[in-house]
Amino acid sequence: MSGRRGEGGLGEALAEVDRFAATMDAEAKRYWMLHRKRFEWVADFACHHAPESGDYRLLDVGNSFQTVLLKAALPYSQVDTLGFYDYRFSAGEGSRHFEMDLNDAYLEEKWPRLESEDAAYDLIVFAEVIEHLYTSPEQVFHFLKTLLRPSGRILVQTPNAAALKKRLRLLCGKNPYELIRLDRGNPGHFRELTVADLRGYAKRCGLQVEGVWMDSKLVDGKRFDRVCDRISRYLPAGLRGGISMSLRLG
Repeated sequence: MSGRRGEGGLGEALAEVDRFAATMDAEAKRYWMLHRKRFEWVADFACHHAPESGDYRLLDVGNSFQTVLLKAALPYSQVDTLGFYDYRFSAGEGSRHFEMDLNDAYLEEKWPRLESEDAAYDLIVFAEVIEHLYTSPEQVFHFLKTLLRPSGRILVQTPNAAALKKRLRLLCGKNPYELIRLDRGNPGHFRELTVADLRGYAKRCGLQVEGVWMDSKLVDGKRFDRVCDRISRYLPAGLRGGISMSLRLG
């Protein structure tokens, strides 16, 4: 049986999550609309790499609306989650959650273990998480590699630290990066990265960069951000707001 949704595909899955988001509080609704295009991009990537038939296993790091969308778009696939659990965004019956603070990735005794090689994953979605960690991404990638099938891949998404909008703020004497928040459960971004940073981490971890996509259209930010994002589409890719990178075992 194909892991993919039948006729209607991703558009039908998005409509399903639109209805789900409409039942939630105002902050959650805003987050869904702000990141809807990005979630759609991730789900499209997952669907594109899903086999027409057979087993397809996904691990979503940090369950969110993205988890719900992945399961809606790939209803016959196994969609598991890892990180801090948010009960609102379950992948449904049969889904497994690995509770883990990824900042503990440097402690191998805290790494979740798989029961068998068959339980490993074809795709690990690591989207908009890496910038929230104070532990080195090198440690985190070494951990995530242990959960991959030999042919599996890790999809990383993160804001571009060298985006045009950030350069312009710095030029005006303003810090383009937010301060660490008082909320320990949501402290914000500890460190943003560039494509070169991610490539360096991948190389040191024995991961091959399969593809890089730079896009400023995936997140709808404030007015200044939107103007910079529109301008950056006509400039070198390194000035765009978002990075998506596919990594595979080297």
